Amino acid sequence: MILKPEYVVANGIWLKNRDIVMFDKKALLADLWVEMKKAENPEIIVDATGSSRAFLPKIANDRVLPTVQTTEKHDVEPNLYIQMERTGYAWAFPLGDGWWHIGAGNVEKGEIERLLNELRAKYGFNPTDSTCRCTGKVRMLPPSRCRPFISGNVVGVGEAIGCVSGAGEGNAPALASAKILAECMINSELDKYEERILKELEWIENEQKFVDAMLNNNRLTALKLLPKIIAVESRRTVKHSLSEIRKLIGL
Repeated sequence: MILKPEYVVANGIWLKNRDIVMFDKKALLADLWVEMKKAENPEIIVDATGSSRAFLPKIANDRVLPTVQTTEKHDVEPNLYIQMERTGYAWAFPLGDGWWHIGAGNVEKGEIERLLNELRAKYGFNPTDSTCRCTGKVRMLPPSRCRPFISGNVVGVGEAIGCVSGAGEGNAPALASAKILAECMINSELDKYEERILKELEWIENEQKFVDAMLNNNRLTALKLLPKIIAVESRRTVKHSLSEIRKLIGL
């Protein structure tokens, strides 16, 4: 673990961080790969290819949104900073030693730079040289709309099968899906994998329904979903109240 920020600051609202931590993903994977054995012609291929879904069949009516990401150095208090609106949001996550991961995603690609500029102006991330700048994609569909999870000897995990929160966060949901897959394989219950994903990650379904409601400007549906979402995220990520979230998203 690199660090655990004390606060999440979203649209100027300060929320107490509960369990969001920053970790070195590349270093973690490198450590895991050392212990893995490589084999030809595996019995099972795990599709962990994210939005590309390289091995599983393509998804009808897929929804993959564009993102821009940079790595920069700034002298800013190491909290998580977010600037959000109905169709997307920008973020700044501390990486330690003054380094930051800064980016944005939006339904409209042309709005991404505007969102980034708003984030910079609000929290003091002045434009500077970056060591890395790249574009990416994130799938914003719930697991129920990303089937099949299994095709032949290919099994999907993570973003490939829609395990992404309504805020576009995928690491924790991906790890949860991988744990479910491992348990199903160990117990010779691969036939129960889809059922378990849909049941144990049902909270993702609610969050993606909320995203749909916001994109379609269906405020009543969004309000009805908020209590369920807050109940989960108050345990999982940040401490917040219904009034704070309503103020944050303008409901």
